Amino acid sequence: MGTKWIVDYVADLFNLNVHSLVIDRNGIWAIDWINNRQEKMLECFKFDKNPKYHLNAEKDLNYVLRNARASDYFVLNDMFPVNYRFDGILGPVNHLLISHGHWVTLDNLMTFDFIKIKVRGSRISVTDLHSFLRHWRAGGSHQMTYLGLQLETYRNFERLEEELEIIEDRLRNGDERNGDYSITRNDGVKAVMRFGTQSFVMTVLPPREII
Repeated sequence: MGTKWIVDYVADLFNLNVHSLVIDRNGIWAIDWINNRQEKMLECFKFDKNPKYHLNAEKDLNYVLRNARASDYFVLNDMFPVNYRFDGILGPVNHLLISHGHWVTLDNLMTFDFIKIKVRGSRISVTDLHSFLRHWRAGGSHQMTYLGLQLETYRNFERLEEELEIIEDRLRNGDERNGDYSITRNDGVKAVMRFGTQSFVMTVLPPREII
């Protein structure tokens, strides 16, 4: 009640909206409070790690993912249960950062509505990436301009290189992205990809950078 009173007093005094919200699981009540107190969406939402065991962990996480709203940054730092799965839609938001992303599936990547996505601790497989690139090439996730995955374990991308027919020749033009791979969407938009044993990065090129 004290937090609500202080925020309401200051916001009303200076005619301001709440810009950002940083909470852990003990602060989930603030999501509905913010959604009800102002029409303007938060610009930044951050869900921080709570190291203490919580009986309603999956229920709370589902509530946060389905109800928290932000326009610019959506940051998830909390630990998710090993077998946690999310079947909803996140976004639209500009940036998504997930610190413990073992729960992020291929379906999640295909339905996330973000411009830039960065996931640490990902369990996405090479086969999943193959499917995602075909999805992107067909026009899916058209708003996305960056996807960065730090993988939880080693991945052998030779299989992706051999099987993915849509990958074009390795760039050999002296460009600073030399050594990357290029992929073209059906509408002519290009993206470059770089992958290591435990990382995958895809960057969509703006029109002036199309090569």
